[in-house]
Amino acid sequence: MRQTVHEALQIDTEALGEKYLGLPTAAGSEEEGTFDYVADRIRGFVHGWGENTLSYAVREVLIKSNAQSVPTYPMSCFKLPSKVCDKIKTFISNFWWGSSVDSHKIHWQSWAKLTLPKGQGGIGFRDLQLFNKALLGKQGWRLLTRPDTLCSRVIKGKYFPHGDFMIAKRKRNSSETWKAIVHGRDVLRKGLVKRIGPRTSTNIWEDNWIHGISSLKPRVKLEGLEVDRVCYLFTPGTRVWNTQLIWESFIAMDAEEILKLRSASS
Repeated sequence: MRQTVHEALQIDTEALGEKYLGLPTAAGSEEEGTFDYVADRIRGFVHGWGENTLSYAVREVLIKSNAQSVPTYPMSCFKLPSKVCDKIKTFISNFWWGSSVDSHKIHWQSWAKLTLPKGQGGIGFRDLQLFNKALLGKQGWRLLTRPDTLCSRVIKGKYFPHGDFMIAKRKRNSSETWKAIVHGRDVLRKGLVKRIGPRTSTNIWEDNWIHGISSLKPRVKLEGLEVDRVCYLFTPGTRVWNTQLIWESFIAMDAEEILKLRSASS
C-alpha cells in the first residue's frame, strides 16, 4: 500500500522528522512526546520575556496574544495530551505570578479562577482542554455543514460510509484525527437542535428539538401520550401543529414553546 501511494503521488522519500504547517509529520501517530514541542515553544517564550520587569497588564497581553495562540493550530486537528496541557498551564501560571526556577512565588489564585471571564472575577485565560475540545467540535461542524469537501468525503468514506456522523463509533484502530473529532463531537451534541417536520423521525423525549427550552427537549413527561415521534404531533397530512394534542400532552410552558416552532420543509 505504501509503495502504491508513493508511485501515485510520485514521492521518492518520506519527510520523517520534518514539519508541515508547523506540525511534525509524526503528529497523527500515537508516538509519545509528539506534541512536546508545543509546550517547549511556550516555555521559550515566557522565559525570554523577563517577568520581573513587566506589569500585569503587559503579562496579560503577552499570554493572550502569544503564548495561548501557539497551540491553536495543533489543537484544531488533534487532541493534545493532558500532560502537554498541564505543562503549558504551569509555564503560563508561573509567568503570571512571577515564579522562576530560582524564585518560586505564591500563586494567589487557582488556574481555574484565572480562566473565568473578567466579569466573574477571573482574567479570561483559556482553559486549554476546553479550548481544544471546542476547536475539534468545529471540525465536526464542518463535517455536518460541508459534506462535499474532500476532507469530509474521505472521513465519511472511512468511518461512517452509510451512517450518521453524530452516531458514528470510534474504533480501536481509528486514526488520531478521527479520535479527536469524536472527542469534540460532545460539544455539538449539547447545542445542536434537530429540524422538525411531519416527515422527520425526531424523538420527542430523547432528541434536542425545542429552541426555547434550556434542555432543548420537554421538561416534563406527562402520562397519556402514546407516540414518541415529533411527526405525530402534526395534523395528519399537513405541516400544522395539532394544537389540541400538544396542549393535552405537555405542560403549559413546554406547549407554548413547541407551538412557536416552525416546521421544516422535510
